[in-house]
Amino acid sequence: MESLVTPALLLPAGISLGLIAFHLAAGGPEVVRPLLSSRELPPEVVYTLYLCWHIVTIVLIASLLVYAAAAIDSGFRPYALAATVIAGAVSLLSFVVVVWKRQKHREMPQWAVFLLLALAGMWALS
Repeated sequence: MESLVTPALLLPAGISLGLIAFHLAAGGPEVVRPLLSSRELPPEVVYTLYLCWHIVTIVLIASLLVYAAAAIDSGFRPYALAATVIAGAVSLLSFVVVVWKRQKHREMPQWAVFLLLALAGMWALS
């Protein structure tokens, strides 16, 4: 274990933790419950969207773990870099969809929170 503590990486780890808490606390009641009770969408669509919600959960948990690990052990920095790139890609994709589909940014703020995570990761890794 190559130990070189990097406290700056605790910032994106903390942001990831906050996003996980918000995702679970707000996403459950506001997104998942209405989605699962929907009778307007075919079950295949409902469960595909439900799977996507869980994929976001996994990405956020993985980000928390790799940023925290990289803060403690510099051997995990490549994983923190990967988490930063993924957060940036999710932010870009989310922003493009909001603009392309003419959605309201305040109703679809995912791009902004993933951008915050990507910028924090970039700063901490620099």
